[in-house]
Amino acid sequence: MKGMTWLSKGLLLITLGVLFLLMNFGILSWGFWFNVVDLWPVLLILLGVSLLLGKRVPFSAILVVFLVILAGYSLTVGRRTLPPAPDFAPFRNAAPSSGSLPIDVPLPQGVGKAQVEMNLGSARLDLHPLAPAAKGRKLMQGTYGWQSTSPLNVPGLTSRQEGDTLSVSLSSPGLEGLRDDLSLGLAGGVKYALTIHSAALDANMDFGRIPLESFDLSTGACKCRLTFGNTGLTEQGKINSGASDITLVVPEDVGLRVHVNGIVGDFMGSGMFLENKDWVSPGYDQAKTKIDLDIATAAGRVHLERPSASPTSPTSSASSASSDGAL
Repeated sequence: MKGMTWLSKGLLLITLGVLFLLMNFGILSWGFWFNVVDLWPVLLILLGVSLLLGKRVPFSAILVVFLVILAGYSLTVGRRTLPPAPDFAPFRNAAPSSGSLPIDVPLPQGVGKAQVEMNLGSARLDLHPLAPAAKGRKLMQGTYGWQSTSPLNVPGLTSRQEGDTLSVSLSSPGLEGLRDDLSLGLAGGVKYALTIHSAALDANMDFGRIPLESFDLSTGACKCRLTFGNTGLTEQGKINSGASDITLVVPEDVGLRVHVNGIVGDFMGSGMFLENKDWVSPGYDQAKTKIDLDIATAAGRVHLERPSASPTSPTSSASSASSDGAL
């Protein structure tokens, strides 16, 4: 019985190989498989015969017999053809479209947290602190210059408030081969959870005066410069990239811990020391502001700059002033 099982499995592979060969040479149509719709009761008959024989016939042998019957049927009676493919010619021949989306998200009263998610294709991003508005409170302001190969694909911007949290979602047309330009300002005084997904990203992100609780960047390839400041928070960040050229600008008075995975090079000579596979800055535990980064990339480099001056966010200024008063 065991020998018969191995024999039937070998015959099944041989049968499949012969069928695919016949389809490659045009003797059998690739619509061959649609004939199963006509002959599926034959499979039940073969299974019934196997039961009558006391299950002595392996299932692979039943499949071999069924495929032979199916091939004979296809060659004689059931020459089915594949259904025609949808015609996408109108979309392929459409002229590329482009536009500019103004970004103006108000900051409602009582909002203290913001969850911002960006789903971008190939983009150039300039993210910076937002100057105080002359009229009205703003959470985000900027412009999004986009391109698309189809007039049906346009970017979208939505916002929703739940309690003291405002959720904002920005999505691009998401088409490869076209680069979008996004210039975006974020207001201070609000704690941010920022998520960015991008196919390819060329970015300058200045978080010096932006209270950032968490940061998640996922991209196929990126050339990014990230500047952090003294916000008085413990900021958690993740960067996942296929190929990357990343520059981190972190002031000396800000504690920094970096876990690296797959990066070409290390932080030797930067003043950081290795602790349990993490690179840690001196005085990390005593720092008022701490940045914990988890960086994973298939190939590339990470460069660290440690300037002496530290930009201070409005949130940390207020907290520092109250702390000084308490002391």
